Amino acid sequence: MKIHSHKRILVTYLAAMGLVATTLGGYVACGAQTYRVLVDNDTAALGATGASSANLAGVHSAFGWKTHLPVRFRTSKAIPGPTVAQIQNAMNTWEASVGRTLFVYEGEDSQTSANFANLYAPLTDGINGHYFDPNWSTATNKPKGVLATAIWENDPRDPRSIAKSDIRYNSESYLFGNSIDEYSQGERTIVDMESLALHELGHVLGLGHVSTEEDRYSVMNPALFIGEGMITRSLSRGDIERIRSIYGVEDESMAEKLTIAGE
Repeated sequence: MKIHSHKRILVTYLAAMGLVATTLGGYVACGAQTYRVLVDNDTAALGATGASSANLAGVHSAFGWKTHLPVRFRTSKAIPGPTVAQIQNAMNTWEASVGRTLFVYEGEDSQTSANFANLYAPLTDGINGHYFDPNWSTATNKPKGVLATAIWENDPRDPRSIAKSDIRYNSESYLFGNSIDEYSQGERTIVDMESLALHELGHVLGLGHVSTEEDRYSVMNPALFIGEGMITRSLSRGDIERIRSIYGVEDESMAEKLTIAGE
């Protein structure tokens, strides 16, 4: 994300029937959707604000975390161990695509969503965290249909570089776990955490939305199939090309082991 002088850019992605971009502050948020409803990709919206630093469609930050790798993260005490493992599986997939370590797990965070006054409050605590939001609508001011939101902030000393991030998951409306062997309960539909985390981590690393017309197998499609047995755990060739445009490839042998969606 390119920021001129000391001006900061805020872009908020709202999952309703389209995508909304607003310039206000220093943060960025993305919301995934629960159905295959097409929305404009975020690169187009960022380009309209002059905020994108990337030339490749589907990339919102061409520099990513290069100044701050690896991304050190924690998970809220409200997220159970097996679900944390799914988040780590998603991280491993992104790491395999570039053949390098992108994330380091620093353990449990004692905080929960109740500690945060608004959507962007987690960015002020110095922790790159993952949080369940049982009071999603009030806490994030986002529609109940949105699955999760990734928020991030650029480094004020180097506006090209992402320096902070958090992901908040809508546990008010959904259950998160392994959709292969876990089930929906009541009005809350099961969402495969590895699949959802793969998408949100893509945003954290610098990727934007990609429409199904551009890349039908991309994990960065702005909508996700949910429910029992619904998974999207492999990267497309396009996902790999886009993430490598930011981070390159460090270990070719590690990167060769990656499974590609659609093959």
